[in-house]
Amino acid sequence: MVSFSLLRLCLFSLVQATLGLQPSGNLVMFASLGDSISLPCGIPSIKSCSSVNWNMAGDSVTQVVKAGMGTAPRYRTVAKNCFLHIDHLGLDDARRYTCDDGTFNSSVSLEILLVTQQSAADKEKIELHCSLNLYKGLVPSCNHSGIHIKWLTEANTQIYGSRFHLERPSDCFSKLTIKLKPTDHHRKWRCQLTQKDTVKTTTSYTTTLPDGVEEVFAVVGESVSFSCGNTSSLGVGGRMQWDLDGRSLMDDVTPGKGQLEAFHVNQDSSLVISKVSALHSGDYRCSLPVGERKVISKIRLHTLDITSEYGPGRHNLTLTCLLTCAVTKCEQDFNLTWTGSSHYGWQSSSNNTLSSKLFLLDLQITRDEVACSVSREGVVMAAKMWTFINTLQAAAWFALPLGLLLCAIAGGLYMYVKRKRNKDAGNELSSFGMAHVYADIEDLDHEEVIRQRQPKRGATTTSDSFYDLLQAVN
Repeated sequence: MVSFSLLRLCLFSLVQATLGLQPSGNLVMFASLGDSISLPCGIPSIKSCSSVNWNMAGDSVTQVVKAGMGTAPRYRTVAKNCFLHIDHLGLDDARRYTCDDGTFNSSVSLEILLVTQQSAADKEKIELHCSLNLYKGLVPSCNHSGIHIKWLTEANTQIYGSRFHLERPSDCFSKLTIKLKPTDHHRKWRCQLTQKDTVKTTTSYTTTLPDGVEEVFAVVGESVSFSCGNTSSLGVGGRMQWDLDGRSLMDDVTPGKGQLEAFHVNQDSSLVISKVSALHSGDYRCSLPVGERKVISKIRLHTLDITSEYGPGRHNLTLTCLLTCAVTKCEQDFNLTWTGSSHYGWQSSSNNTLSSKLFLLDLQITRDEVACSVSREGVVMAAKMWTFINTLQAAAWFALPLGLLLCAIAGGLYMYVKRKRNKDAGNELSSFGMAHVYADIEDLDHEEVIRQRQPKRGATTTSDSFYDLLQAVN
């Protein structure tokens, strides 16, 4: 029994080393608010989770799992390995947890990555703080090895630009200062925590501005939908009012059916543009239908399209990527980029449009497709594909179905003629054969008649012979 305990203690030490535990048995794990997580129990060779208890330490010790059963719906043990699973993490869950089977125990510290907004001295700026937190607030001392916190855009790309400023006072704290503009409304900013180049957790924060405008980029020909936000203040049968650049759209659209086919208003007051065109670029507003027409949401729509133009004799090709901005002039942080081609486009701007031309010679048109994308401060917002069509190949594909149809018709006519010939030949053969049969039958009937008319010599001879024999006997 003593040897078994020593062996178990040895296995426990091995598990600690495998999990990266310190001699005190304390493992540190990271998560974000709202996540779910499973905390490992470092005790080896547990026969049954019913012998395991989990305790949460803070100002006092709270038991969250007793004899394998959670004390609250958010807490439960994973039957396979007795891990502690916690749903919907809150900041109060960032504590130290201890797994205990009555003989050994193992501890896990959970730290939460949190983003908060702070007011800046300059009213045109805001500060976003990203930090590791325990339930009492910031981690008191950041002694984790290999920890790094960085800020990313909503597309997980690096944030850059003159209106952004980054500070990193410690490995467990980072500050992002943003010089605001109206289109930062409903934008997401991500904070990512890595340890030794491995992503541990990521959290995000969405900025909401009182008079902000949400920017939307849409591709011409596709559909787009705008939400009107909270419609709880509407009465029964009521709906929000939509306008484009100050012109009411409600005269043109009704719920479920509209005079303008491109627009459609759903029952939840969301506006749908079924087929976007450059004419749809502009500022959309959704407001209450009564009173002072309070604006609920503002949406700025920019559209992206690609046009083509061939040179004389359909030689060479010019592709134009065109961004039609909602305002009178496109912002300087908009950029058009071509992908799928080794050549760079020539970008220019005029009024509310931003364009990029791509010139291709016949020998340079070797790919099946290229794409033009629009980016805002380095983040790709929309992209449109362009597929090259080889005229010879297109003609061949057009001729293929026609050729197959002609072949099918020719084959059908051939089979029809062949069947008709076979049928006619069969009829002639039938007539010829039946004539011989009828002739043979007639010959047989004629012979039978002649045979019946002839005297029955065999029978007479037999009778005479029999009569002579009787005479001899007498």
